[in-house]
Amino acid sequence: MSRSVAMAAAEVVIAVAVATAIIAALQSTAPPAGLGIVYLLAVLAVAIRRGQWAALVAAVVSVLTLNYLFITPRHRLSISHSQDVVELGVLLIAAVVVGRLAAVARHRTVEAEDRARVAAAHEREAQVLADTAAGLLSHESLSDQLDSVGNRLAGAAGAARARIALERSAVPDPDEDVVSLPSQRRKAWLYVSNDTPYDESLIERLATPIARLIDVTVEREQVAERVAEAEAASRADVARTAILHAISHDLRSPITAITTAASALRTADVTPQERLGLIAAIEAESTRLAKLVGDLLDLSRIEAGAVSPRADWCDLRELAISAARRFEDDHPIELSLPTDLPLVHADAAQLERVFANLIENAVKYSPPGEQVQVTGGAGPAWVTVRVVDHGPGISREHRRRIFEPFFRGRRGAASGAGLGLTICRGFVEANGGHIVVQSNVGMGTSFAVSFPRVPTPEPPHEPASLAGASND
Repeated sequence: MSRSVAMAAAEVVIAVAVATAIIAALQSTAPPAGLGIVYLLAVLAVAIRRGQWAALVAAVVSVLTLNYLFITPRHRLSISHSQDVVELGVLLIAAVVVGRLAAVARHRTVEAEDRARVAAAHEREAQVLADTAAGLLSHESLSDQLDSVGNRLAGAAGAARARIALERSAVPDPDEDVVSLPSQRRKAWLYVSNDTPYDESLIERLATPIARLIDVTVEREQVAERVAEAEAASRADVARTAILHAISHDLRSPITAITTAASALRTADVTPQERLGLIAAIEAESTRLAKLVGDLLDLSRIEAGAVSPRADWCDLRELAISAARRFEDDHPIELSLPTDLPLVHADAAQLERVFANLIENAVKYSPPGEQVQVTGGAGPAWVTVRVVDHGPGISREHRRRIFEPFFRGRRGAASGAGLGLTICRGFVEANGGHIVVQSNVGMGTSFAVSFPRVPTPEPPHEPASLAGASND
């Protein structure tokens, strides 16, 4: 006899015994056959707990016990009155029906509970897969997401911990179970700690969907790498074309002018005044050539990420004023910079180069006599210097490309090589700042350069003894 059968038999005996004791206590108040209804409660209790067959046994035992102990003649399994036979028969039928109904209800309850558990398990699995898919298909790399995927699986299965590793062969720790993830693109393994019991069936059911998500993620990363390589190759081709154009056009022009002027100086019939003009042309074109070569070198350092600022405390007001002095003889410049502009931590030479390029750019495209404005201000987080011109402005489609190298978006008196704004952005971003352009066609353009506002160091306190000595 199995343990469950023994437990059921024990419960039948106990239920019938309790019902018998109740009938014995109440037999003086009602006929024994009428008190047989108490046995129906015992049968109902057994049916709810143990099912239909245990309830049937309880019904038979209850009728026999009622007949033996309470129906005359007592202590014999016989009945003297036909009415008692009918009552016992009705009691047996009622007990069987009650037991059957209770057993059916119990069975349906168990089925409903099982369905609820299965539904909860499926919902939990679906949530794990949804969270895993959201994590793996995010912008983070697959290796960055493996730990969080393992933690989700451990939480769903009730394990202390779990981890996923992409490796050729399984290398579990002594306290880990290993499950192969059937990934088609990478060898993948799931390691689950076995120091506490966990739901192994859930892990097995989730292994294949997790492997498919890993395949999708690996394929997405490979496609992204190919796209990035193609874009890099395309940008490299554009850069090479632009550099060749700059070399063939922008470099050739000053070289041609210098060569022509030098050849003219060799002639014997050059007057002193013409000689001075040719020398001035050579100097101007040499300066232009040196600036273009310097811009190309700066661009190469920016593109390679090798700007390497020498950061120190800088006064943006002084740097902007120093840059503006180079052009004040050629064009009116209005400086409206507050004297208490906070210091910033950056490379002073690079920042002065930025302001010089922006002011030179504004002077080029400003109408004659129209002031270029240089303003500034500070907020809680940023210190900003703004260079404003009242020239033709920049169209919307050109504003998106204004910082690209060799892009000449505006048409004016001088076009330049198209490197000044690219170098400005490179130097500004290398020093932790950002540059923003605002422009309306026909109303002018504003370039705002901002750097993080950081607390300036306090000047060192003079020792008390030295201070006293200086007062003496």
